[in-house]
Amino acid sequence: MFIKPITSLVLIFCIGLTSSFAQTDSNSIKKNPSYKSYIVPASLVTYGLICWGDNGWPSSKEIYTFRNEQYKNFNTSIDDYLVFAPGVALIALDVCKVKSKSDLLNQGLLTGKSMALSLGIINILKYSSQVTRPDGSADNSFASGHSATAFTLAEVLHQEFKNKPWIYVSGYVAATSVTGMRILNNKHWFSDVLVGAGIGLAATKLIYATHSFKWKMEKKVTPIIHSNQMGFLYTF
Repeated sequence: MFIKPITSLVLIFCIGLTSSFAQTDSNSIKKNPSYKSYIVPASLVTYGLICWGDNGWPSSKEIYTFRNEQYKNFNTSIDDYLVFAPGVALIALDVCKVKSKSDLLNQGLLTGKSMALSLGIINILKYSSQVTRPDGSADNSFASGHSATAFTLAEVLHQEFKNKPWIYVSGYVAATSVTGMRILNNKHWFSDVLVGAGIGLAATKLIYATHSFKWKMEKKVTPIIHSNQMGFLYTF
């Protein structure tokens, strides 16, 4: 029974990471003490652990049975591309010069740090828990890397465009679609995608709460897209 050691791992990671980041940049956290924003990711992780195996409602086994009865032949690779949709949207909005919270340099740093933290936790869980995927293809099912990536990028989109719901809601819709497809593709258990999504959201919120925004390159970096080339123009 893996549920107890996995629960301990998740709690240790959450407590340890929160403590280390708080010590590193406590002033930044004081400026942004919105701990209520962690309720949703904490709820996702908690419920993901509750509905492990035959536990909870609906349980991971019940979702698995429903999938096999109703969508047995479902197979798509769209989730492998849709997972990056929020990130592509962020780049497109920058190209169109839609005003965001951060300049391009800080956006890059925040996105990179969020992805590193999120996927770092996910990969440690994957290779320490050794949970078999529903289709039996591998023993690295818990937690879902696709879900974590999609919700990390969706949360970056939310943090950058909080005053534009039509933008960040679309990011969450894309991320939620990815989690659904991972289940329908028989690659993940229900608990896997819930915990992955929660970790992606929490990691990004934590990075934004502790980022010092020391670096400024506003109006110095311009995205360039031509028919035969893409890149950025740096002006000093």
